[in-house]
Amino acid sequence: MPNDPARRPKLGAGAFVFAMVLALVTWRGVLQLSLSGWDTFPMIAAGRIESWSGFVDSIASELMAGRFPGGHYWRPLVHATFGADHALWGLEPFGYHLTDLAIFVLTTTAIVWLARALVGEARARWAYLAGLVYALHPVHFEIVPLPPRRADALALLFTLLALLAALRKLGGTSWLAALFAALALAAKETGALVVPLLFACGCMQPRGVVRERVLSGVRASWPALAVLGLYFAARARIVEGLGGGARASLEGAGGELSRVATRYAELVLTPLPPAWVPEGLATLIIAGALVVFLGAAAARVGEPEGEAQTSPRAAVGLLALWLVALLAVTGVAGIYRAWYALPFVAPLALLTAVAAASVRAQRGAGAIRVFGGLTILALLQGWMTSDATRWSELERTSDAASRFLSHFDDVVQSLKPGSIAELSAYPAETADTRHGRETAKTMLFREYSLQAYAELAHPTLEIRVAVKRSDEELRAGPNEVLVLLIPRSSADDGVRGE
Repeated sequence: MPNDPARRPKLGAGAFVFAMVLALVTWRGVLQLSLSGWDTFPMIAAGRIESWSGFVDSIASELMAGRFPGGHYWRPLVHATFGADHALWGLEPFGYHLTDLAIFVLTTTAIVWLARALVGEARARWAYLAGLVYALHPVHFEIVPLPPRRADALALLFTLLALLAALRKLGGTSWLAALFAALALAAKETGALVVPLLFACGCMQPRGVVRERVLSGVRASWPALAVLGLYFAARARIVEGLGGGARASLEGAGGELSRVATRYAELVLTPLPPAWVPEGLATLIIAGALVVFLGAAAARVGEPEGEAQTSPRAAVGLLALWLVALLAVTGVAGIYRAWYALPFVAPLALLTAVAAASVRAQRGAGAIRVFGGLTILALLQGWMTSDATRWSELERTSDAASRFLSHFDDVVQSLKPGSIAELSAYPAETADTRHGRETAKTMLFREYSLQAYAELAHPTLEIRVAVKRSDEELRAGPNEVLVLLIPRSSADDGVRGE
């Protein structure tokens, strides 16, 4: 029966404890890192709260108060979290990293809860497999250490909670799911995917003709659809138009779909494969193993077992729809970023748990197949090979950022108004990063990054930050210090007065 409390998924505290242990084992070192990344200080500056009216202005303003050069967005929840961090911690990095670690714990917990709803209480232990696959995936090196990327993590967290709330009220309307849908949208535009997912979730009733299932889907998703309309209406007013990134294109999405699918398949399935595996082969091996496992799961057409809310086939269908929708949205964005792989990892983790629980339930060599598949996944994804390289890079970047900001502070405080300081902002060293490929380290801070930092750290000084270009001559105003960012290869750090 719809809304039968006896069939609602249970939310065990064990999932939270499990997630806490995983976070402490894998990511406790993040708490010691400094703040780095182009968008960190602009996010803090835009989200800081100095009064109640300031809070309203912050959440009602464009992302980074319009500083972001890559497009126009509205993400009020992200501003709100940065405002809370700044109110509690100022510019102390520990607090911002603690927030991101807490988001990681809550998301891992939600993954376990949702997996438990899909596989049922009789096989609840397999839900922890979904949490393990999610928590140990190397994509988190792109998210957890860098606070500005929490938008992706927050959108995923509330999408998971919305689906869980819908499953707990299967066949009816969950206002809690609509609230979580609103929070997913407030974190990032990809939160819009929660609407079709809620519809699909509502259609997953174990009984009923097609018409009844469609009506159930409408009941499950119409409040979220209303929220979606209100969000985009407000967003259009705040960003003064459609907004979005400069490369976003519906026309280009179709042509890019195969390339996007290939790129994100590598990032999600084999982000850091061992060097002895030929390029591309690792992805094919894991993709093939998943097809075999999921085929076995989808073959189980029968009724949900135990207290599972759905049959294995329905669960596989929902999660497959999630992946396809993510590919479509990512293709429209027109931008390839390693951290955009995060939303793909959640349905992958859930698919792994559903498939393993279903295959294991069959007689014969189910346990051997599950264990063998997990071993291949762990080996080819790089669970055992990624830590040393990526942590070393994170620590070097953290140290470089700390040194640079300390030097910046010393320089601007030592100069008189009307002076110009030239600072190198392009670290010259390379690092074995981005999934094992040798790449040059990017600039730690751009001009808009340091401009925001200057306003936060030196509110009594008038500081202007710009990039030094050969085709223009910049002069400092009589009451300001002008900081020019230059490549390290062009000149040593220096200071000149004018």
